[in-house]
Amino acid sequence: MNDQNQYATAQKLLSESQKILVLLPPEPSEDQAIAALALHQSLENSKKQSQIGCSTSVSVNQQIVGAEKISDTVGSRNLIISFDYHEDYLDKVDYDVRDDGKFYLVVKPKDNAPIPDVSCAKFSYSGAQADLVVVFGINSLEELGKIYSEEKTFLDEAKVLSLNTNPRPSSFTELQLHAPIASYSEMISVLLEKSGLAPDAVAAGNLIFGLYEATQNLTSKLTADTFACLSFLMRSGGQLPGSSRLPRFTQAPFFEPSPSPLLPPQADALPVPSDWKKPKIFRVGETPSLG
Repeated sequence: MNDQNQYATAQKLLSESQKILVLLPPEPSEDQAIAALALHQSLENSKKQSQIGCSTSVSVNQQIVGAEKISDTVGSRNLIISFDYHEDYLDKVDYDVRDDGKFYLVVKPKDNAPIPDVSCAKFSYSGAQADLVVVFGINSLEELGKIYSEEKTFLDEAKVLSLNTNPRPSSFTELQLHAPIASYSEMISVLLEKSGLAPDAVAAGNLIFGLYEATQNLTSKLTADTFACLSFLMRSGGQLPGSSRLPRFTQAPFFEPSPSPLLPPQADALPVPSDWKKPKIFRVGETPSLG
């Protein structure tokens, strides 16, 4: 499958899906994180439901907007309550729905067993749901780490689109966009344009930053497509990085006066005859004097 066919497949999948899960591998590169975040932001901007997750913390430049949305859990269906407690202490777990309409979960310890400590209780969710899962830079679903172990049942059966800048095909899904391209930021820029998912100014700005980082401020790994991506992102409202990243050009002021070497200095100017300064009066019938 060539690159254009792969882009067409990815475009169709994004267009047909309303609920999309974007997943990063543990400790992703900054380029991967920026691209995945921009895809998530653009999907939300297109009124689609999107979640973005990574099993570990994600490190990106402070100029990247929205990185706090990357979560280490992606489920939203099942409520999980966890706390430190030994199974041998447990007598039974029960629940009750009372007249006040509230749900009560009852954890009953055995006689003489310690009471569960509510101060260490944590609340989270599991049970991911999505029409499409988009994964970045992995060779197997197991590489997703904790997210895969928590959502194994769902992910093993999900429709998964694999994105990778390594053209080698994946074995865990037939749906893939694997193209020999300089960066994930450029790949997502191309994909968004082809899919009609115009990024907002925030997502476009994030991708421009990613392109500059991946190309070392537009000094390496450049192609005509890179500049086409920059043009698309700028039309979408993205701003170029600060002026310190751009070459500076100096130019003399347009109207700056300069002394003419053809004119003698004012001190050496020839004297002007006094009668040249007087008004000249001419009468009809008289011939003007040239003296």
